Order: sequence, then C-alpha cells, then structure tokens
Amino acid sequence: MTKQFFLGIAALLATLIATPVFAQSDVPEESAYALQNMFAVTRDKLWECNDKFWHRGEYERCIAMMRLITQVDPHDMDAYDNGAWLMQNQLRDEDAEAFLLDGLPGNSDTYDIYFALGYFYYIHERPDEAIDYLAIAVTLEPPMFAWHTLAHAYEYAGDVDSALSVWTLRAAVDPDNPVPHIQIDRIMSGEPPSDTPGMVSRAREERKARAGIQ
Repeated sequence: MTKQFFLGIAALLATLIATPVFAQSDVPEESAYALQNMFAVTRDKLWECNDKFWHRGEYERCIAMMRLITQVDPHDMDAYDNGAWLMQNQLRDEDAEAFLLDGLPGNSDTYDIYFALGYFYYIHERPDEAIDYLAIAVTLEPPMFAWHTLAHAYEYAGDVDSALSVWTLRAAVDPDNPVPHIQIDRIMSGEPPSDTPGMVSRAREERKARAGIQ
C-alpha cells in the first residue's frame, strides 16, 4: 500500500470524526473495534511516513504528518509535542501555539497538554500565561519537572514567594531530591532566576534576523 493510500484513509477518518451522525450513532461493538484498528494502523503508518521525511530533512512534511496524526488520534500527545517543536524550529511560533491549543479539548484530563502550553509560554517570555497552564498541569499527577517549571515561571514573573512555596512543597514531598533544596538556597542567597526564556528568545530573534524575518 502506498503513502498516498494511507493519507487518503487518514483524510477519510478525519472526515468521519467530524460527522455528527457518526459521533451520535450507536456503533455496533464489532464495527467500533474494526474502526479503532483502522485508526491505529493509519496512525502508525503516518508515523512511519514522518520518520522518512525526518531523515530526509523534510520538516514541513513532518509537520503535515503531525497534523494528520492528530486528526486520526486527537489524544496522540507525541504528535502535538513534536509538531509544535517543529513549527517553532521553522520559526512558526504562532502556528505552534495554535496547534497546541487545538489539542486542549481532547486532552484536558491529562497534564501533558497543559504542560506543553505552559512550557511554550515560559520559553516565549510569557510567564503569566505559563503559570495559568502549569498550575493546572500540577493538579493532574505530573512528573516532577512540571512542578519545577511552575516554580521557575513564578520566579520569572517576579513572584518569588510563590516560587519558594512550590520549591518548599516539593522538598517536603521528595526530601531526597536535591533540586528543590538547591533552588531554595539559590533564591535565599539572592541569585537571579534562570534566564532560559531570555536565552531562547535571543536565539530565536537571531535566527529570524539571519532569515530576514521581521
């Protein structure tokens, strides 16, 4: 079967998802299982196509694959993460933000999409928006780094008290983890916050300048 065949199937499945009759009908169990299998096979084949494009450096085609994958499987957070990263790498920050926001309705019960959006806003020097999403992410059983990013976002926004509160909470929850203790000591000694957002922003502006993008 050709790549074009799977792209056609992906488009058909995406159309089915958006069809009200399909969404509201009682689909027999066997038919539902067959459809799920078709979705899974199509998604996997699209990932295979993406790998080929990636190794050839055809990143815009990779982005197209990520869009198709999320149409077939709106819960595929790897596609949202990879697609948004590629868009940013192509200096398409607005597209990356919109793509992540598109993933929110289908993934609102897990930390992943909230963290992805929070981190996006953090590295784009929009700490207040980052805090909004990261504060939700940490309520959904995230890994430790989500809490760490929230603390950094608070500090970058100038809210040192909230940053310290997060680090203190994490130190109490996970006393063997040295990171919260190191960060508390750093803040108490008056050292500045992480400049990760600034470094990313400067690198992005330099790339735009080289590419002649205003």
